[in-house]
Amino acid sequence: MKRAIMWFLIVFIVVAVATKIIVLNVPQEPPVIPDGNHIVLCHTKARCSICVKMEERIKTVLKESEYGHIGLILLEYDMPKNREFAERFHVGTLAIILLEQKSGKTIRFRDISVDAKHRSGNSEDFVEMLKETLNDFYGQTRH
Repeated sequence: MKRAIMWFLIVFIVVAVATKIIVLNVPQEPPVIPDGNHIVLCHTKARCSICVKMEERIKTVLKESEYGHIGLILLEYDMPKNREFAERFHVGTLAIILLEQKSGKTIRFRDISVDAKHRSGNSEDFVEMLKETLNDFYGQTRH
């Protein structure tokens, strides 16, 4: 009985490792970011509480009519299919990138990760910083 359990566990581990290796090496299509203005929130598959709070705060701001034309893209930077994006924008940790796309190409971008992380502990401060940055980057005036 012990021998059968041991063999079952060995087979299970081998299959699990082989499956993970195959999944990581199968070519995957990189994300297609549509034309327009976006906030790209880069995170890992296992999300921390700071990341979740930032997402909630970004969504709150984007619900306001003056920011309705800005989309939110959640991107797992540690996934193989997102490797090119992560390398291009130097993402290796939680990041927030403002992005303007036109004809499938990035026109301009701004990484606001440092400011966002410094203000992540205070909801009002974070929201105010985000609004000011969006207004500056996308040329909007606040009402």
